[in-house]
Amino acid sequence: MASVWVTFPIAGTWPTPAELAARNAVTDALTLAGIGSCTGAGGGRGEMDFSFRVTDEKTARAAITSAMQEHMPGIEYRLRVSE
Repeated sequence: MASVWVTFPIAGTWPTPAELAARNAVTDALTLAGIGSCTGAGGGRGEMDFSFRVTDEKTARAAITSAMQEHMPGIEYRLRVSE
């Protein structure tokens, strides 16, 4: 199993309700896609993030790309994987 962390910038220091709703839509979509278990989410200091424990990194990457494009179009994100 691998841990996948996704981090992306937000407009201010703390997430707005709309940014939180979009991030939650992404994590909900990933949970429904069955990529693994959400292990955390946070925000502050100009960024938001979420993490999942996944069984298949390639499948998780594809699902993350799809969910981000659907729920947070145009947002550039960083993805980090740890075994």
